Amino acid sequence: MTRYHIPTTRLAILMAALVPALSSAGGLPLGTLIHDGPATPEQLSLYLPLTAALPTTARASVQYRVEGAPTWREGHPLHRIRPDFAQTPGAGSVPDAFAWPLIDLVPGTRYEVEVTVTSGAESDVRSGLFTTRSLPAAAGAPNKFIASGSSLATIQAAMNALNPGDVIQFADGVYTLGDNIQLSRSGTAAQPIVIRGATRNGVVLARGGSGRVIQVLDANHVVLENMTLQGSGVDSGTAASSTGIGFWSGAPSQTDVVVRQLTIRGVDVGIKAYAELREFLAYDNTLLGNNTWTADLITTNATWNDDGLCIPGFGNAAFNNTLRGFGDSLAYTVDGAEAVGVHFYRNEIISTGDDTLEADYAHRNLTFYDNRAHNAATLLSLDPLYGGPLLAARNISINTQRSPFKFNNTNTGQFVYNNTIIRTTGNGSHANWAWAQFNNGQQRAWGYRNNVLLYQGTGNLLAFEAGGNDPIDFDHNAWYPDGAVWWSNSGGSYPSLAAAAAGVPVTTPLYGTATRRHDNDVLTTVNPWTTPITLGATFLTEILAIYLPTPAAGWSIKNSGIAIAGISDGFLGAAPDRGAVIEGRMPVAYGDRSVDELFADGFEQEPG
Repeated sequence: MTRYHIPTTRLAILMAALVPALSSAGGLPLGTLIHDGPATPEQLSLYLPLTAALPTTARASVQYRVEGAPTWREGHPLHRIRPDFAQTPGAGSVPDAFAWPLIDLVPGTRYEVEVTVTSGAESDVRSGLFTTRSLPAAAGAPNKFIASGSSLATIQAAMNALNPGDVIQFADGVYTLGDNIQLSRSGTAAQPIVIRGATRNGVVLARGGSGRVIQVLDANHVVLENMTLQGSGVDSGTAASSTGIGFWSGAPSQTDVVVRQLTIRGVDVGIKAYAELREFLAYDNTLLGNNTWTADLITTNATWNDDGLCIPGFGNAAFNNTLRGFGDSLAYTVDGAEAVGVHFYRNEIISTGDDTLEADYAHRNLTFYDNRAHNAATLLSLDPLYGGPLLAARNISINTQRSPFKFNNTNTGQFVYNNTIIRTTGNGSHANWAWAQFNNGQQRAWGYRNNVLLYQGTGNLLAFEAGGNDPIDFDHNAWYPDGAVWWSNSGGSYPSLAAAAAGVPVTTPLYGTATRRHDNDVLTTVNPWTTPITLGATFLTEILAIYLPTPAAGWSIKNSGIAIAGISDGFLGAAPDRGAVIEGRMPVAYGDRSVDELFADGFEQEPG
């Protein structure tokens, strides 16, 4: 009989469906459960501070529901941030607190949340009522206009005269700019300023050579939509001199700037801030960079400063964007700026010369989920992560040049769940290992579960030289091929996956029950998918087909993972599939939903 799985809950959760959630005032040193920064559309960033010392064995379970709904949902336990395991940040702090981002929520919806903290025989409950952010309304009819062929001076004068509630519209045409357009006028939350084009492809704001097309100064509550920004069209190496939208660091905390349905092309940098933003949104945009998948760019540092979307700050989100031809396609922050409650999800990323996601210098309540990348140097970089939690879940990465993860510093709080990585012979010291992690700092209080890592090259499986790795959840993963497994500084070296699973030392689990790394890990085949995925002999073969690696019946990754609340909810069968595509869950719509420009430029969509 086919069985549909709804996440299991404790008796307390079932009983709580019948009675209102109340905060109890027990003896544990807990503060108030709050939302960590401004609201975002599909997440709740939960934060529960401690008011005094509490043993690290304390646990914080969570349940939540739409306000007034008859049943509660179990969420992933809150992460205990460990300041003693983390680097000291240049901005912000690493607090002793519980935190976790709930995902897959509905915009503009009120949720009841209840957190139960248990330490020994004592438990306390903290509850809250939080609302996800509504997406900005569609623009009204324009009340101001910019005629085709207007000069930069005319455009700038119009920008300087904007008032709350104005909708200013560019007529179709190519506007040749000798300098950037500057935005310094603000709307209000109720009456934003909307700057838009008559048609997305018909309005082109062009800035040849170096510089920004648009610079955001001290402007808040502004929407940019429905036009094309054209950069230099020529790569400038590490200078990264051509930018679509840049935020002035001299006016930090620009609030509620929304970028939607834009095409930004021919740039080194798509959208970037150098200081904290608040409530920034970018969705349904296509960003086309100047980099190509060629050896002289991707095997050097030439792309490393070419950010697609870099959005430091608080309560920011970028989703359903398509990016091609950048270095770090997605980035949380820059050194010296905080990143708290920043979320990247459902983005389509093509040919990124450095990191798909750069989480360097990021802080807590961060998510990176349901993204898909073809041709990338690395899926995820931590250098360092300041405490976490960072949730990296259900992502797809096909043809990574280097190892899929680089934890190149002392890190804690990274949780890597249900990702699918398929790679071939790589570059340099990463060439002949499925995953090679060098000893650049200890990794403690982190998780790696339900992932699929397939290596089509020649070599070995895992060389994890970084020390620490206790406490850790490292279980229910799938690998190909079998080969050497090294935990050089935290458990020894082994000739095979089975030998590693039997020989690694005992560790302390975080949220699972496995006391050894590789518990319930399995080997799989080179192509356990409904549609075969074949890479080139090396990473230099650019993959032009766009794949959806869907587990096929009969293979070891099918119905064999561990149920993780908030990640594999709704799975079909006895257990969730390992990897990013989980049968029973709704299909993911990747990338810009408003255009099909990517697939008109040499890329072909393959069946899942």
